[in-house]
Amino acid sequence: MNYLQDTPKTVIRCYDLFDAAFSGGVEDFTDGKYFGDPTVPYMEAQANQAEWLLDQIHCTKGSTILDVGCGNGRILAAAQKRGVQGVGITISKQQVKRAKGKGLGVHLMNYQHIPEEWDGRFDGIIANGSVEHFVQVQDALNGKQNDIYKEMFAIFQRLLKPGGYLATTVLHFNQPIDPHRIILGARQQQRGSAQYHFTKILLEDFGGWYPMRGQLQECAQGYFTLEYGEDGTQDYHWTSEYWLARMKQQILSNPKVWLALLGKFMSHPHATAGMLNDLLFSQSWMWQFRVQENGMMPTTLFRDTWRKA
Repeated sequence: MNYLQDTPKTVIRCYDLFDAAFSGGVEDFTDGKYFGDPTVPYMEAQANQAEWLLDQIHCTKGSTILDVGCGNGRILAAAQKRGVQGVGITISKQQVKRAKGKGLGVHLMNYQHIPEEWDGRFDGIIANGSVEHFVQVQDALNGKQNDIYKEMFAIFQRLLKPGGYLATTVLHFNQPIDPHRIILGARQQQRGSAQYHFTKILLEDFGGWYPMRGQLQECAQGYFTLEYGEDGTQDYHWTSEYWLARMKQQILSNPKVWLALLGKFMSHPHATAGMLNDLLFSQSWMWQFRVQENGMMPTTLFRDTWRKA
């Protein structure tokens, strides 16, 4: 069976391109947890976030957990230290290879194709930044967002044991965005506008769509009960600004990064140029966490803890 069937090529490609960042010391493209202190080192903040997510799903020795969109296995490695049986899925072949090299149980798989044999297997599930890829711009254009989120919650519910927990970190729009505008592409947007930045992020470089505040709670009805939620946007802002500074430094000084980027340019020249523009020049990814002229950030990161209904 093709476990990557229906996975958007933009999403697969973006994680292929992110692999170059690993050479420069950026191991995971998710928020850290700083507990209000921006001076906390990046790696410590990443470790804090992993431990916090594991705590949210009541992960203790003997637990069995699933990490949906596990990246290079950062959270699974933290779970392993707790004596936990962890399973991860990702759509990146490079991430599977790297995680397996660490002795972690990771599979190349889209969450929609998780086999029925896994039903009722897990005490807890973590979806750390992966939900943002589940809906695409075309899906939003066709009004399919709620159907996809309901299917997601239904899949996660069947995988969990009775009373199991789900922890999610998901970016949300702070104001409605029209997918009819976004689908036109970045060249049709005013450079520097919200439409331009969201087109770069959601259509062209990363692939995805964000829910509005309260949308996931509505779609979770009958599947999960929201037990706790917090705003992690400031943490994501500090993390993304670290990425920016780190990537600039490494591109200027690290031959390993030069070689990695050269390989990406040879395999995906247009996409690599677009991603570098997004992260280094237009800085669209960082823009969404920066306070704008209206005093608001374009997005909010919600960290939510759900209990199986």
